[in-house]
Amino acid sequence: MNITDDELIEELSNRFAMSRKAFSDLSVVNRKLLEMNERLERSESLKSNFLSNIRNEINNPLNAIMGLAGELSIIGSGNEEITSLSSLIGAEAANLNFQLRNIFIAAELEAGEVSPCCVKVHIASALRELTDSFMQSAAKRNVSLNLAHSADEDSCIAVLDFEKFHIAISNLLANAIEYSRDGGIVEISFSVGGDGTLHISIQDHGLGIAQEDQKRIFDRFVQLDTGTTRSHLGHGLGLSITKALVDLMQGSITLVSNPGEGTLFTVSIPPCSILDDEDSFSEAGNLFLFDDMSEA
Repeated sequence: MNITDDELIEELSNRFAMSRKAFSDLSVVNRKLLEMNERLERSESLKSNFLSNIRNEINNPLNAIMGLAGELSIIGSGNEEITSLSSLIGAEAANLNFQLRNIFIAAELEAGEVSPCCVKVHIASALRELTDSFMQSAAKRNVSLNLAHSADEDSCIAVLDFEKFHIAISNLLANAIEYSRDGGIVEISFSVGGDGTLHISIQDHGLGIAQEDQKRIFDRFVQLDTGTTRSHLGHGLGLSITKALVDLMQGSITLVSNPGEGTLFTVSIPPCSILDDEDSFSEAGNLFLFDDMSEA
């Protein structure tokens, strides 16, 4: 097709005009994306500050309530009604404490604000304290907790993030107690391999989990027992948080279960590097603000 010089120049001019408009539109879109990114960054900063502030605002009075409940129990030790009421207040406050802790860690995981902080942990002491903190909720459901003893438990030291370990195992214990049968037993065992990897197993003899449900129980907000008449407490965060924290520690979690035969959860956590202080050591849960546990 033959075109004149004038037609060619006109066509080129139109093409250049279209290109300039496209570049202009692209600049506008890019500017809007930058503005949106700035707003998102400000929003994330505000959310981070909010989480930090609200954690402290809730934690302080909640700790005070639990402490006062303990004091009231001691003062009224000769009065059965006062003892019963103080025990109830303490148990409910501890349960609220446990639920809030899960909600806060879930929000921090969602915001990408959870990072490793490694210390040396005396595993037997840490698990003994954890087990003791669940004794009341276990007794409430007529469930026994059995922490297996090991011949070398005094030397069982693991290098890991204690707070994340504490939360993950707490959720597994709460879950095992919640789904145990009346009069059931929850068995906890542990070992540290030659490479420093920690292995913890939690076995219940309760309802068990069907094969088709075993993958989705780690999804957030999933509960196998649903509906307004459900018989088990919780909000479906515990196992998803446990899986996320174990993954964050470069570990693994597996389960073996059949309906009616109970469930065995096994967690393996490899050692991590202590960067800030090679002498950092934790024998028990005193590094964590939320000390008392209750059922999930």
